[in-house]
Amino acid sequence: MPHADGTDRARLRIVAAAATMMLLRATPASAADTTQRLAWHLAPSARYAADVHLTHIITNDLAGFYKKIVGSKADPVTILEDRSIRVASGANSSIDVAISDARRYGGDHPKDASVVTRTSQYAGTLAQDGKRNPSDEPLVDAGDGALSQLPDDPIQPGASWTFSRMILVDRDLGHGQMTYTDTLERIDVRGGHRIAVISVKGAGRVDVAPDLQAKGFQTTDMTQAGTGEFDLTSGTAAAQHYTAHAEWRTRVLWIHLGLIFDDTYDAQPWSIAVK
Repeated sequence: MPHADGTDRARLRIVAAAATMMLLRATPASAADTTQRLAWHLAPSARYAADVHLTHIITNDLAGFYKKIVGSKADPVTILEDRSIRVASGANSSIDVAISDARRYGGDHPKDASVVTRTSQYAGTLAQDGKRNPSDEPLVDAGDGALSQLPDDPIQPGASWTFSRMILVDRDLGHGQMTYTDTLERIDVRGGHRIAVISVKGAGRVDVAPDLQAKGFQTTDMTQAGTGEFDLTSGTAAAQHYTAHAEWRTRVLWIHLGLIFDDTYDAQPWSIAVK
């Protein structure tokens, strides 16, 4: 019968050790360790970087005959947005935030190749539960609100909390209020960091811009869903991915018109910025 010699046993030990390390890199925390307080705690006098990529798709919903009449004007419009956020933390939970937002057309046939860049500033305080004072509402995207309020007390997986935020829809397309229900799904351990994995569901009511309201488009529902992560070890937001959807509809004479908005939000984990 074949038997394992010393070399084979050494190889088995190496393989077993490697497998153990792979499991430990991204394993759920033990049940005894899952009751946690989710709280922001920025390092004093530190600088953080947070980058977000967004894709907005605006679709005109027309019956086939009328869509042929207007031709390419009825094609979906894709807007790509890259946001660079830099946060400087100070004493007494103070923060100074600088945001650079670059927008351009995307899709198969972009209207042009120009890039429009906007910059903005925020100065205030960031509480442990994520609330900012003064408020930074309305938020420029529904995705910005998903982890903007954390529970006050320690919680275990399965616990949920609900809060609302005023939001904009593609900045100028519309606005309204989104109510978020966040649920702590589990706590993973990755690379020595405890990561809270949070499912996010949003439901709100949003209006369109005044010129579209004048054409009969009424207040409608907006939904959002996805997953956000919060780094309990560093006290900052981690990776986030959400999608949102809204549809406005009206009739002009006998013609049905629809305006559909789809939004994808992808945020990278906060990190210490290189000076």
